[in-house]
Amino acid sequence: MTETNVALCKVCQYRKICIPESLLPSLEEAKGQKIASDHAQQISFQKGKLVYQQGDKFSSIFTIRSGCIKTYSLDAEGEELIEGLFYPGEFLGLDCISFKAYTHFAEAKEDSNLCLINYHDLESLASRESQLALHISKAISSQLSKQLKWAQSFSQGNAEQRLITWIFIISSKLGLVNKSRYRFSIPIKHAEMAKMLHMRPESLSRVITKLNKEGLITLSTKECEVNDRGKLFKELPEVSNY
Repeated sequence: MTETNVALCKVCQYRKICIPESLLPSLEEAKGQKIASDHAQQISFQKGKLVYQQGDKFSSIFTIRSGCIKTYSLDAEGEELIEGLFYPGEFLGLDCISFKAYTHFAEAKEDSNLCLINYHDLESLASRESQLALHISKAISSQLSKQLKWAQSFSQGNAEQRLITWIFIISSKLGLVNKSRYRFSIPIKHAEMAKMLHMRPESLSRVITKLNKEGLITLSTKECEVNDRGKLFKELPEVSNY
């Protein structure tokens, strides 16, 4: 892990997640840059490194500037339970806010750049920069609502519907879902994907083969290409508002 105290908000393409639009001009001034430096610390992780571990004392949440982070927990038998993938423009660690410790592991699946925000400092930030604190709170609430909807979508539907839902959500996270045809890399193994989708690896393999043969997707071990967005997602009206 590498760290820097230099505020990168001024050049970050996802700064509107953390900073209200009305305050963006202040990033050109010394005062605005100091506020950014005070409430966020930039950190980098190489692929395979842990951002935090299950059981670590909770202190901070993170925003992702680049890369991809996988979250997972271990059950009593040591079995890995994959919870999700997080991409640039998303917060990380939100579901640990109400606990005194992180409830899962967070692992960089690609070389990743993050901003660390000390959650306990947000209270003091609210008294000094109420507009900024309110903006962050609303952004956190919005993402938590999306995560809940995501979790609910995987509790219903057959194996094929769950895979298509997963493709839709990852496409949404990457800002690709409105394109008719596109591709994205897959940073996890198919065995990990099967765990995330609550299905056996052989079941996932059969679904991938079926969708590939139908020409809706071209999914390999490294990437997924969506060949026809309209046909692929037409049966997912409840997810279309993600």
